[in-house]
Amino acid sequence: MNIVRRGIGLFGGTFDPVHNGHLCVAREATRAMPLARIDFVLAPRPWQKAVATPVKERLALLEEAIEGNPLFAVNTMELMREGDTYTIDTLIEMRKLVGPSTPLVLILGADQWKNFHTWRRWREFLDLVNIALCNRAKDMPHAAPEVEALVEGRFLDAMQIANAPSGSLCTFTIAAHEASSTKIRELFARLPRKEAFKRLENWLPVKVARRIAAQGLYAGAGR
Repeated sequence: MNIVRRGIGLFGGTFDPVHNGHLCVAREATRAMPLARIDFVLAPRPWQKAVATPVKERLALLEEAIEGNPLFAVNTMELMREGDTYTIDTLIEMRKLVGPSTPLVLILGADQWKNFHTWRRWREFLDLVNIALCNRAKDMPHAAPEVEALVEGRFLDAMQIANAPSGSLCTFTIAAHEASSTKIRELFARLPRKEAFKRLENWLPVKVARRIAAQGLYAGAGR
């Protein structure tokens, strides 16, 4: 069956560094939902997380990771913004950019969903986008009660999420993946470089590993 693809998925993060777990989420999102593309929205300095790796290096790694995939793109919108980075500002800007009728789908993980009530102006998100919740288990963890009340009755099958520009939610599941940016940085900090790269063989895309090695990134990255 031919799938008519429309709309844009928004997958945000610091990608410090991007790894195979991130790519797994994006690939499964394109299988679960009929989206025309997934934008990897690079956050230069998110307010809830400290980031030390220069954004130009994280951008270069991200570009290497998705090269050749026609359904993936890098979105640099947040790099142009001064001050702290808030998702609501990106959603407003994206909606203005694509117009009122293009479906937008914000992709969130289980941990983000549990903390969703702490995000700035979270109650306005569904006025601007749909939300797709990605989980590594069968059941998605509950959000805060006020969030659960807001989204009650709004869930659709993932293949229907692009039927409207905004206002609905869906879930999709990915296979468990151990890759973690934090663990990657910790391994580089703790182990000799050669041994760290060997341990990370299944976690880092080949091109990403090569650039990290060539640029000497994450040396002593105990953060």
